[in-house]
Amino acid sequence: MEPVLWFAVAVLGALAVGLALALSRARRERAAAELDLAAAQRAAEQQALSAQWRQAQLRALQAAQLDAVLVISADRTVLDLNAPAHTLFGASAGLGRTLILVTRSVELDDLVTHCLEGGADCDRQIMLGRARQPYRARAVLAGDPLRAGDPLGAVLWLQDLSELQRLGRARRDFVANISHELRTPITSIRLLVDTLRGPVAHDPAARDDLLEKIAIETEALAQLSQELLDLAQIESGQTLFKLVPTALADLVTGVTDRLGPQAQRKRQRLDVLLPPGLAVLADVAQLQRALGNLVHNAIKFTPPEGAITLRATAADGDVTVEVEDTGPGIAPDDIGRVFERFFRADRARTAGGTGLGLAIAKHVVEAHGGRIWVASGGGPGHGAVFRFTLPLAVLPPVSASTNLVPPLTSP
Repeated sequence: MEPVLWFAVAVLGALAVGLALALSRARRERAAAELDLAAAQRAAEQQALSAQWRQAQLRALQAAQLDAVLVISADRTVLDLNAPAHTLFGASAGLGRTLILVTRSVELDDLVTHCLEGGADCDRQIMLGRARQPYRARAVLAGDPLRAGDPLGAVLWLQDLSELQRLGRARRDFVANISHELRTPITSIRLLVDTLRGPVAHDPAARDDLLEKIAIETEALAQLSQELLDLAQIESGQTLFKLVPTALADLVTGVTDRLGPQAQRKRQRLDVLLPPGLAVLADVAQLQRALGNLVHNAIKFTPPEGAITLRATAADGDVTVEVEDTGPGIAPDDIGRVFERFFRADRARTAGGTGLGLAIAKHVVEAHGGRIWVASGGGPGHGAVFRFTLPLAVLPPVSASTNLVPPLTSP
């Protein structure tokens, strides 16, 4: 073969080898690029999933939050808000609107501006809503960790304080009421003891009279402490109620036998009108206490020669029990408060009592799954009617053998 031809063949071979190497390198680079692209795509997908997960977490936190929460941008535009915030601000609560247009509150706008400017004390009490209820407003700065001092926005948290303030008032009222209830018998006992220390101590009749009055005041204190304990146990759920089918007539008889003498001393008529065979699911001891409180109130506020009527009706699986009196009635303004602890209308202040009886009756009835309410004409002679419901029950059949008296046997 000619040298030129050999040279040409060698060159072509070298070129083929070089081309093959180049193609192989190109394939490797393309494969590496494809791997890098796939890795970048996976990383991007992972970042997107992470962002979605963080967004879902934020949504879940907002949905679980019972207080109103708003996300505010650096220019005080509302970027997001949860359902309680929608409820609080109504139709004006739209995304992309300025904070002052959404909340209609200059105080909130000033608070968020103060927070975005890096100010301290971003926690205030503000009146909001149509009812002008008190809210605790707290703004928290949301900044970029890579750019200190450059805020992205703020989160505004609004807590309704009306229930807390109501509980605070209830606590203060309770302390004031219990102080009043304790002061009266304690003052009476102190005065009676001071009198006993004087010359009257040498008069047996006067001394016994004073000791009897001290015993009465002491009993009033004991009753107050017991009813407070009972009410606390019932409200906390520590009192166990055992509901069993009970003849309503037997339950009512236990109350009227105990309180009937009080009505007789006031020459009052105590009428009981019950359908025969009516039975209820009841804890006998607790329900007799509740019914006894209602009957005792009726006797206490009904004038001499008056009448107290107990009746019951059954309908739709419930039994409605009524205690009606012919007393002075209850003023319309007091109807909604008669079951509150220590609440007593002016007419009751002179009649004694602890002011806890109706509160206990309410809790006992509700523990039976019933409800209790009162109606009154609100004028002299109209009286009041207390009603409560109980679950209707069917008494188990009584075997005839249980009524047999065993014969006497001789030893």
